[in-house]
Amino acid sequence: MSEPDISAMDAMAIGSRLAGAPVAAVQPARSGGNNRVFRLEMAKGPALALKHYPSDGRDRLGQEYDALSFLSRHSIMWTPHPVAKDEDAFCALYQWFDGEAAVLRPQDGDADQLADFLIELQKLRDADGAQTLRDASASIFSPEEAIAQYEQRLDGLRRASDDHPDLRAFVDGSLVPSTSIAIRKLRLRYAELGRNPAADLAPAHRALSPSDFGLHNALRGEDGRLRFIDFEYFGWDDPVKLVSDTALHPGSDLPEAKANRLTERLTQAFAARDDAFAIRRDVLYPVFGAIWCLIVLNAYLPESRSRRALAAQGGDLTVRLAGQLDKARRLHQTICQRDPDLTPR
Repeated sequence: MSEPDISAMDAMAIGSRLAGAPVAAVQPARSGGNNRVFRLEMAKGPALALKHYPSDGRDRLGQEYDALSFLSRHSIMWTPHPVAKDEDAFCALYQWFDGEAAVLRPQDGDADQLADFLIELQKLRDADGAQTLRDASASIFSPEEAIAQYEQRLDGLRRASDDHPDLRAFVDGSLVPSTSIAIRKLRLRYAELGRNPAADLAPAHRALSPSDFGLHNALRGEDGRLRFIDFEYFGWDDPVKLVSDTALHPGSDLPEAKANRLTERLTQAFAARDDAFAIRRDVLYPVFGAIWCLIVLNAYLPESRSRRALAAQGGDLTVRLAGQLDKARRLHQTICQRDPDLTPR
């Protein structure tokens, strides 16, 4: 069960205690489905960010704090430095980054900045403390794991689609047929290569991944440089999943040219360590794309966090659900454009 939200006065008291210094003012910065952030104006010194993590059965506070501590120890300047945490209060204190949400006004060099950060991150694969980092949230280390995750999400959505004919038509008429083709092609390609699609990816070929990464979790400073926040899902993952997720993430909504630029740069970097990377990318990309379509459609699940978030925004929920369906259709079209064989006939 989730812990209750905290007030600005709570944030001031907790922040002052964690910082060991008085807080002059508190301003709610943003509220998401998973957490709430406050900007703490300190009586002396730079502002700090207090993040509250309502309990949902997963240690998001620990995962993010450990990740940012690791990155800070190795002088990564793209991410906020952790200051202190209080697990009992479900709160942590971080460096505050000023800046505009990058997704509001994308720029031409954004794909390269995203790629630069992910490439720099891989230089820490063998750094002190890297091997004790957790696996990324929803990490996948074999093609069969990806297929199983797709099928699990699909089963849940199908049960919810009985009352939504348009959703059922898209899922059964478009998404499932194209993904079935992609899965058959994946298994055939692995058989041709004599590879086992159920075998785990070797640790030497795994990547450090923010997992939920893109312009939606980036701030642009006055110098035009991006700074990245929200590392609650950080950890080890398949680099193909990292590349696919970053290119496809609906929150970033990267234009095709930028997504291709990102994919090409990251492919070059990861293929230098893994001869099979490009092959795995080509066969897994549409499966990860199908998973993203299902994530977008989570709002149709009666008890989903996505549905609660849409309802909290007000307005006609039916209209908002239709908007998510349109978004999933567009994403599916993007996936099929990459491989015309997947287009249902």
